[in-house]
Amino acid sequence: MNLSEILNALRLDLSDPAGPNQRWSDSDLLRAIDKAVIRYSEYCPNMSYCDMNTRPYQRTYPYPQPWNPGYPVWWIERIIYPLQAYGSAFQPPPGGMSAIAGSGGLLSAGLYQYAVTFLSEGGETTPSPVTRVTTANNGSVMLSNIPLGPTPSTSSSSPLHNIIGRNLYRTQAGGSTLLLLTTLADNSSSSYLDTLADSALEGRPHAPSVNTSGIMLWPPQERDFAEYSNLFESSSALAAGGQGQPFSQIPSFTLKLSSAELPRDDTLVMRIFYATKHQLDANGTTIPEVHRDLIVLGASLYAMEAYQVPTNDNFSFQDGELHDQLDDTSIPRAWQQAIAARRVQFETRLQEIRNQRDFASAARVHWGDIPVRWARL
Repeated sequence: MNLSEILNALRLDLSDPAGPNQRWSDSDLLRAIDKAVIRYSEYCPNMSYCDMNTRPYQRTYPYPQPWNPGYPVWWIERIIYPLQAYGSAFQPPPGGMSAIAGSGGLLSAGLYQYAVTFLSEGGETTPSPVTRVTTANNGSVMLSNIPLGPTPSTSSSSPLHNIIGRNLYRTQAGGSTLLLLTTLADNSSSSYLDTLADSALEGRPHAPSVNTSGIMLWPPQERDFAEYSNLFESSSALAAGGQGQPFSQIPSFTLKLSSAELPRDDTLVMRIFYATKHQLDANGTTIPEVHRDLIVLGASLYAMEAYQVPTNDNFSFQDGELHDQLDDTSIPRAWQQAIAARRVQFETRLQEIRNQRDFASAARVHWGDIPVRWARL
């Protein structure tokens, strides 16, 4: 479901179908939908996560970059650190591939860049050095000498940890952003023929900037943290002597770590779960199907509140000769009663969703009893 479908459902619930005598314009209803999405997101936000590299001996870090610049980070929900065992990540491919331009494909004329990453059970390495090739219109590119990942040693006593595949990334013609081209689900093939048009890469994942190919730690270690802490807790704020440096007011968080737990270098990874407003636009939505009726209900409430204002221009008139009386003062009261009923429905449903989310979160955190000496069992 996208924004236009929500808009149509809202008009049906308001008994305001398309036509020349509509009570609400599209702009009014779109504003009401946006207010409903914001209110819903405050109770049940869109949860996402990203991985960040640590910095040597640092506790304070800036807020992560959101998955969509149009939906900034509202707050941080939880932080897992470290995500993977120290030193267990694979090194990214040391060299690039060979690329030869050809014909018989859908590639546009221009300069293309290619890179490859290794895939493990834990995640993915960062890309290899890029390989550049220039094609003609309706061209293709033959990639060869694709790097192979290291094979595990049979004599090693470490847990089984393998390269299970590789991802190939490519830019669009003349571009610089590496987008996912294809996944090679093996560690043996060394060539690939690229004939894919640039338009087919739209919306595909970007190449990773953090190496997450290590061994995941279990149980995950959630860390206490303080948000907006760069004002008083970070080393830069302390060194500034309370002078209020502009950079100290950048949204940030500080991990509660002892000196012994501080990262030694930038190879450790922390996973940050954060909350954003839900997406609802022409491209789709992040709102679950089971909650979309709530958005329509909330939007109808806000639309009726906005429309109630002009209905307050009421009057009561009585003809002294014929004793006829005209009275429309009941119209605003009827609107207020209808608005109040919908507000009760909306707020009650929001509280139900909050209780469901809190219960699910508590159940997940307390799932399973991990023995203190788990590693020795």
